[in-house]
Amino acid sequence: MKYQFSHIGVPTQEEKDWDGYYKPGKIHYTDFNTDEYAVEWVKFDADSPMPKMMRTMPHVAYLVDNLEEALLGRNILVEIFAPADGVRVAFIDHNGAPVEFMEVSK
Repeated sequence: MKYQFSHIGVPTQEEKDWDGYYKPGKIHYTDFNTDEYAVEWVKFDADSPMPKMMRTMPHVAYLVDNLEEALLGRNILVEIFAPADGVRVAFIDHNGAPVEFMEVSK
C-alpha cells in the first residue's frame, strides 16, 4: 500500500472563511489545496456526531489508491463516507492519533 501525503487537519473553535460544510458530520472546513502548507482547518458544531479524538486532535491525511485495502486490519475511528463528489474518506485511530485515508476518483 502506497500512502501519499495530502494534508494536515487542525481543529479550531475560531471562525474562518469556510470553504465547505459536511452536514452529516456537522463539520466546517477550509480547502487545504489553497493553503500554502496544506493545512485544513476544521470546526465541529457542538452537536457533531464525530468522535472526540476527531474533534480535539489534529490529523494527518494520506491519499490511497484503494480505501478498503488501506483499512484492512486497522482500528477504524470513522467509517467510509463521501464528503464531496468523487472523494471517499475514512479515519483510523493510529496509536491514539487520528489518521485520514482519502480515495479520489480520477
